Amino acid sequence: MNFKRIRLFILAAAIVGLVAAGGVSAYFTDADTAVNTFTVGKISLDLQEPGWNPAEAENLTPGKEITKDPQIKNDGDNPAFIFAEIAVPYQNLVTVNADGSKNAAKEIELFSYKLNDGWTELGTGKRNQTDKTITHLYVYGNSNKCKELAVGDTTPPVFGSVTFANVIEDQGLEGQIQSITVNAYGIQTTDIDGGKTAPEAVWSILSMQSPSLQVEADEDEVTDIKN
Repeated sequence: MNFKRIRLFILAAAIVGLVAAGGVSAYFTDADTAVNTFTVGKISLDLQEPGWNPAEAENLTPGKEITKDPQIKNDGDNPAFIFAEIAVPYQNLVTVNADGSKNAAKEIELFSYKLNDGWTELGTGKRNQTDKTITHLYVYGNSNKCKELAVGDTTPPVFGSVTFANVIEDQGLEGQIQSITVNAYGIQTTDIDGGKTAPEAVWSILSMQSPSLQVEADEDEVTDIKN
């Protein structure tokens, strides 16, 4: 009888051990997935000249002032730092002063303008002897820091008008067509090589990216000169 009880006890213990062993394989488990959506932004500029009237640029006379007000709108998805290039034709010419006295012939830009507040020239004009132009580079901001142009905002005009040089006649200008070319450039304001904002540093990076320019023979780029 005692041996029988011992066998029953051992069998019961074995069953309990089996149940216990089966319970080890049951765990609380869970899983989850996070899906993050990223939208790629873009830098897009709209170069505008709201005051431009092509008729004003016809049959120019010495000293004539023509409304020309290039300004740049940020119509992209991201804030941008803005730069503008202005290429002005030059020639070796004789000009006259306000009292009518002549100046000796020298190379001069055919058009002059007054830079508006909010823009700063970087360096001096770059001369292209092949195209006979001098290109000036301007930053929206000051000499120390680029100014951010928010999405949807527009810069003040780089200048409001251009004035044709006070040249004397019979120097070969009559009937010529001259062009003023305005190029606008933009770059993102964040994560520029460690957070650079100094105009020279930002332009150095931007110019290496070689943004493409859509060159069109717009009427606002030509002037027919008469004396």
